[in-house]
Amino acid sequence: MGRQTDLAFQREDEVIPASARLVRDFVNTVEYQEDEEGWEQPSDLVAWLDARGLLSARPADIAADADDLALAMTVREGLRSVLATHAGHDADPEALRRLDDALAGLPVRVSFGPSASFELASAAGDDVRSALAGVLDAVRASREDGSWPRLKVCDRATCRWAYYDYSKNRSSRWCTMAGCGNAMKMQARRTAPSASS
Repeated sequence: MGRQTDLAFQREDEVIPASARLVRDFVNTVEYQEDEEGWEQPSDLVAWLDARGLLSARPADIAADADDLALAMTVREGLRSVLATHAGHDADPEALRRLDDALAGLPVRVSFGPSASFELASAAGDDVRSALAGVLDAVRASREDGSWPRLKVCDRATCRWAYYDYSKNRSSRWCTMAGCGNAMKMQARRTAPSASS
């Protein structure tokens, strides 16, 4: 998109907490504007989880299948819908229902540490479903550290990129002003009735 957009994403990466970054990156494994799916097959999902330290076994020992991939995509799109509410949009009730159904099937438990803090951890197994507990724990941690409401989805319908709103007043509407923000403002000007009409 250009240098200004690159600088905006660079600044976001400098300030986003690790837990919020994991959630953002999980949601952004598909880029709708470019029609690029990051998880075309189960092995892509396993590689993504492994690269983020979410697997408790070696990737070669993980037997992921199409159902695991569909589950991860359901969680991803459900989280995208939740993040849309942080930007003032209505949640997709069907995406939320599917998210709740998917989460009900994940082996997750609460685990307390020495400081009486807790995390969401895998309840069993060395598989993709267990690794998704790490994503859920990142949601918990970002809510705990205050970054959760700053995770939003771009207001541009063709984008829907998840981003971290690091603005002082937390009112950002687009993933970047230089990219989607300018495109939306230009579109609004083109469709607005002219003053001479």
